Amino acid sequence: MPPLRPSSPAAVSASRQVWILFAIGLAISLWMVARSQVAGDQLNLLARGWLLAEEGTWISYGNPMSTGGKAPGGITSVLVGLPLFLWKDHRAATLLVLLFHVAGYLILDGTLKRIIAPRERVLFSLLYWLNPWRLYFSAFLWNPNYLFLFGALHLWSCLVQRERARFWPSFLHGAGLVLAFQIHASFLLLVVASGLLWLRGYWKPHWTAGIVGGLLAAVPLVPWAFDLAKDPAILTEADKGFLGRGLLYVFPLLRGLLYWLRYASMALSEKIALFDFSDLLGHEDRQLGPAVTAGLRVVLSLTLIFPLLANVWLWRRRGRGWFKRLAPEASSRTWLEGYAVWSFLAAAVVFSLSPTTIMMWQALLLLHAAVLPVVLWAGALGRTRRRPLVEKGMRIYAIAEIALLVVIALGSPQYRCKGHDPQGRDSFFFPLRSDHPMFHELGIQETCPWPLNQPGKWWPDVLPEGEGGTRTTRTSTDPQGRTPRSP
Repeated sequence: MPPLRPSSPAAVSASRQVWILFAIGLAISLWMVARSQVAGDQLNLLARGWLLAEEGTWISYGNPMSTGGKAPGGITSVLVGLPLFLWKDHRAATLLVLLFHVAGYLILDGTLKRIIAPRERVLFSLLYWLNPWRLYFSAFLWNPNYLFLFGALHLWSCLVQRERARFWPSFLHGAGLVLAFQIHASFLLLVVASGLLWLRGYWKPHWTAGIVGGLLAAVPLVPWAFDLAKDPAILTEADKGFLGRGLLYVFPLLRGLLYWLRYASMALSEKIALFDFSDLLGHEDRQLGPAVTAGLRVVLSLTLIFPLLANVWLWRRRGRGWFKRLAPEASSRTWLEGYAVWSFLAAAVVFSLSPTTIMMWQALLLLHAAVLPVVLWAGALGRTRRRPLVEKGMRIYAIAEIALLVVIALGSPQYRCKGHDPQGRDSFFFPLRSDHPMFHELGIQETCPWPLNQPGKWWPDVLPEGEGGTRTTRTSTDPQGRTPRSP
């Protein structure tokens, strides 16, 4: 069913609902930004931005990686440092993360409203913009949180080049892939998806434009290459796993595919849904947090049924026909269904080859594709006699999502200070072995103070220690050999 004219009553009503949901989601995100905390990964990122903004020193490599070495390229120094020129606060860079999310959603909404029906546009706003996974990752500083914009650019650039190659979309497509490479290793999901979609006739790239865009985006890699020649330790070979581990052991592959379903539901990771309301209560929370955590895990897991049914419905629509090249006369809706299918298959390929077990953040840049099956399935149900049930379900789901988001903002580990037991499983505040003006001038110690000046403890990997300290380029760890990371 083609979308209605923009001036039709249904389209006008849908647009009004979409903007209301957008305003609610934006308000909650801004509230979460104000409450966001600074953990180990955030300190490493802020140190890079601080050195650029305060000293003019550009660190050419990114954060320490869990598999060893440092992320290639200095784009993270720029992304974190530029906002600090405008506002000396640790939340300045987080506002840029939120801006990336806003831009990504506006691109997706503007692209999809030409294809899907008005009710489905509202569904997408509900399942993507108000998605608790996306909201959680929209309001604190972390590498994967930037990637939502690149996922949106991927869908848009593929769709506008369905029939013919175009210079600027391909330019942005190539630039986006290379920039995403410098931010997080999960960029491979977009690379594989691009390849599969091209092979199946879903888009026609302008190769020259894509190469030019990629080369320009690779400029931050030039200083990194010079530093790498001087200090090979910044690219330590990974000592974990092997290619094809997910396919051999099966569980890592299944775990990754389960995240595809969970992204389109409210079945949050236990690291997100580990609630403690000590901040709210003003005293140690021994009962409310654990009770809410246990109750919501059971209730929210039930929402997995919706993406499961939607994906089964989508795959049954064409069966083996999905593996054929896209017919030139195929509708835009068929194109969109195929985009979701081939993005899923790209994820399966990457999960199979991954040398490590897939974690909850490692497929976030495909969240937009993961919610599409539910949008299309529920939209199809809404054109049957089940329409009243679908509309009632949408209202209930929206209320439940908003309530869950409020709970996350008040009690989830990344958005609270109190309730962190140094020996507890949700702790990411480690004692620091020195002090630095950055902690005070960016308001880190005012938001939630770190224990400082404790010899032998952890320290951000590029930040000078104390006044006039010496910058180190090794991977910093806590006494147990771990890098303190965000949940």
